[in-house]
Amino acid sequence: MNITLLTLALGLLLLVLPAYALWWLDRRLLTQSALVVGRLTVALALTAVCLYYVFRWNLVWLNVVWVLLSGLVATVVYCRKRWLRVPIYISMTLCSLVVGLLVLLLMNVHGSMFRAQYFVPVMAVLQADALFVCRRGLTAFVLNNRQYGSLKEYLKGNGANEREALRPIVAQAVKRAFAPVLSMLLIACVVFMPSMLGGLLLGGVQPLQSLAVLAVLTAGGLCCAVVALLLAIVIYTKLKKD
Repeated sequence: MNITLLTLALGLLLLVLPAYALWWLDRRLLTQSALVVGRLTVALALTAVCLYYVFRWNLVWLNVVWVLLSGLVATVVYCRKRWLRVPIYISMTLCSLVVGLLVLLLMNVHGSMFRAQYFVPVMAVLQADALFVCRRGLTAFVLNNRQYGSLKEYLKGNGANEREALRPIVAQAVKRAFAPVLSMLLIACVVFMPSMLGGLLLGGVQPLQSLAVLAVLTAGGLCCAVVALLLAIVIYTKLKKD
């Protein structure tokens, strides 16, 4: 593939049809959509410039720094509440690095696992999964802990330790975080997986290998999300005590 600036501009002209439809239906919605598209364009342009040099230089330390910085920016933007950011960023970073390296090892990539073409996209997928689940789950844990604090004290008064007393609250938080993930998993397999599969096929990956890559990535994403959420709860609890 070789997309030039001219073909890119022609491709962006496809936005004319939905823009006209929004203008005809609701001009206020068109203005809001234009602002969102403008912000998205700026973000994509900055990301494209950074990734251009990351992939061009392909240095191990630079790839790791990019993953750490991009995860930090995503955490700050996605987690509006400050008390969420530290435990989520620490847990997401640790789990995505460990699980990501394991996923790359299972994929048996050519050359170093820290090459930008492998390391950066795999870490991005795992970080996105962990960030979505951690924010939803940790928020639910904090709210449940405040709401059902008397239940925790009751269990501790009947001989339960701290971990046993927090177990029902953690279970509710995990359930709340994973309910939308599990319900959308089948939809994602039917709707979104073909687009990801198409991207791998366009990149030159064989069909069976593409399916295997998606399967390993999906398993890694679920594993990373669960472990990151539990670790985020532990870190939040420790920080709150201190």
